[in-house]
Amino acid sequence: MINRRQGIAGLGGLSLLGVKALCAQTLSGPPISLIVPQPAGNPTDILARRLQFATQRELGQAIVVENLPGAGGSLGVNKMLASPVASPVLMIASQTESILTPLSVRAARYTSERLRPVLLITRAPYILLGRADLPARHLGELVKLARNQPSRPLTFGHIGNGSMIHLLGERLARKTGISLTQVPYKGVPPVLQDLIGGQIDLTFVPQSAVRDLVASGKVKVFGTTAANTSEKIPEALPISKSEPVLSDFIHGTWGAIFVARTLPEEQVLRLHKALTAACHQTQFQSQTLASGSEPAPPMTLSELERFFDEETILYHAMAREIGIQPE
Repeated sequence: MINRRQGIAGLGGLSLLGVKALCAQTLSGPPISLIVPQPAGNPTDILARRLQFATQRELGQAIVVENLPGAGGSLGVNKMLASPVASPVLMIASQTESILTPLSVRAARYTSERLRPVLLITRAPYILLGRADLPARHLGELVKLARNQPSRPLTFGHIGNGSMIHLLGERLARKTGISLTQVPYKGVPPVLQDLIGGQIDLTFVPQSAVRDLVASGKVKVFGTTAANTSEKIPEALPISKSEPVLSDFIHGTWGAIFVARTLPEEQVLRLHKALTAACHQTQFQSQTLASGSEPAPPMTLSELERFFDEETILYHAMAREIGIQPE
């Protein structure tokens, strides 16, 4: 994910797997688009390409991944919403594109109510990372360092105003009384590239994106937003247990498949059944666990609706707390 050549090679490998998968099965009907509202190489993109081949085996219908980054993911969301009513177009997204972008990007022009969740795929905590030469060994020292240099705030990289990573950085700063200079990027890979290169000081990144990077020693780990220490990254201690003021700093990200709310019910039911079966394939499950994410528990469509409603309320409240304004 960090090295462009490695990323391209990895995507090439996924494409080769796709060719083999297509050759090994008979696919019928028009292909279904799976929109990724993030750049190639982002954690969401890699998850989509794993799901692509598992799902087309279940549907017997080709799935075509289409990257449409930009404007906080709203370009991809709006393309899905503009699709013909009877034609299934899927989108893979997190709470950033589905809930937060409409609150922070004026040009988005959609609301979360227009999206219907079809499947919750994975869940994962975020890891707070710092550049390798940052003169702090743990979160307490990091906060002290930031407090001792108020005229030179630490720089914090994120993937756009109002994104989940942006909110986490702002919430950490407010709770600990430190200042951070927010630096927006167009995706996780360039954030990590600049963190490794020392151009920025800190960022939050989904656990699924950093395990190999942490092992390499190219960055420092200052904590996890999980409630407990993960076996996958034992260096990341829970931020919520570092000091009392951070006791409620427990957050995570998720990946879900959405369709337009206008898609006919029979199409939604068919997709839900196929996607659920795809996510329970042994290979997909093992790949998900190996990446550092946890497969989400199966949910009915009504349970998914309740989950999405609750998440929308939660993140609207977080956005108000941070004072996110549309740009």
